[in-house]
Amino acid sequence: MLKTERCEGCGVPVIIGRDLLWGDNGVITLTNSPLNRMVIYESNTIDNLFKGMEELVEGPIEPIVIESRRRETRRFMEKSFPFEVRNIVLFGSPQDDMDKTPYSRAVRESVIKARREMNERVMEVGTVFGYGEQSLSDKWDRVEKYPWRTQVIRNPYSVPLWVADTLGTVEAFEGEDMRVEREDMGGNSYRVTVTPGEHPVELKKRLKRRHYDIKPGSIRFDRCSECGLPLDISGYVWNLKEGIITASDTGRRVAILGPLAIDAIFDDLEAEYGPDIKEAAVEAQRRYVKSMVGEEDIVKLMASYRNLVALRGLGNVTRLEADEHSLEATIENACLYLMTVGMAKAFYELALKKESSTHAWEISADGDLSITLQT
Repeated sequence: MLKTERCEGCGVPVIIGRDLLWGDNGVITLTNSPLNRMVIYESNTIDNLFKGMEELVEGPIEPIVIESRRRETRRFMEKSFPFEVRNIVLFGSPQDDMDKTPYSRAVRESVIKARREMNERVMEVGTVFGYGEQSLSDKWDRVEKYPWRTQVIRNPYSVPLWVADTLGTVEAFEGEDMRVEREDMGGNSYRVTVTPGEHPVELKKRLKRRHYDIKPGSIRFDRCSECGLPLDISGYVWNLKEGIITASDTGRRVAILGPLAIDAIFDDLEAEYGPDIKEAAVEAQRRYVKSMVGEEDIVKLMASYRNLVALRGLGNVTRLEADEHSLEATIENACLYLMTVGMAKAFYELALKKESSTHAWEISADGDLSITLQT
């Protein structure tokens, strides 16, 4: 595995300061692709949200989640890595007759090294982004054909999303459709194997891909003098051995991911199950957050809500008015809309010690999320 450097000023992995940009508008973007957003989100929330939705709709969610995420991951990897770089994995084969001469053996070793380094480069980004402890399969040591098609992970940030990430990445690098199987190895470890084949789930075609309209803002962060990251991020703990990020403001595990892929999952689920899936997502999020956040935490979280939303890349809270009867909020540059509404409901009910509340929300043409809650 490649050694990940840390910023001398704040101690955050250099990759974060190099590849991500925190704007003054509650948006985190990729430095070399300003239209591509990223967010920092609670890892455990993701899978528990999907499980809660399955219970509410009484239907399978995971196959659609994997297929939707795979599609977005493949697109992202194809844009991130040039064709020539991606297809180095297809140059020759370890089982080809390439070792008859010193020259052919040198070429063979060079190809294998390049393949391994490319695999490790992708794994390094996943580790820094908090996806879990990834490792190469034993197929590399045995010099088997297509060793990159098998990956092993311990404590993944999300099981279905990591499976989909692996599937979409291999598809991008090999340029063909694949199938995926996973083996539970115990101890929250999984072995995922990808092979050529048709996808078991075919999603309904989206007429238009989602995009986010971005407005300017005036949020100010105290920043590291070396890499420019918000200093609040330097309080987060990066365990690079285990691929786990722990947020200092909540004490919970988080991961860095693209919100477009998650919002696209909800679009695909809506196409399959109808508009009621949105309410299932809001309700599942509300239930899980309320089950995890204690009364002693809610006052702190509500007081820092604006900063927390901006720091995590979830948008710019320009309006927040609340009393014992209602809450009204406006978030510019919002994303992960359903999860945001569900979390706002949970926080509000916890703060007032209420069992339930009514809600209404809408997205304006220019991307503002308006939330109204009432008890």
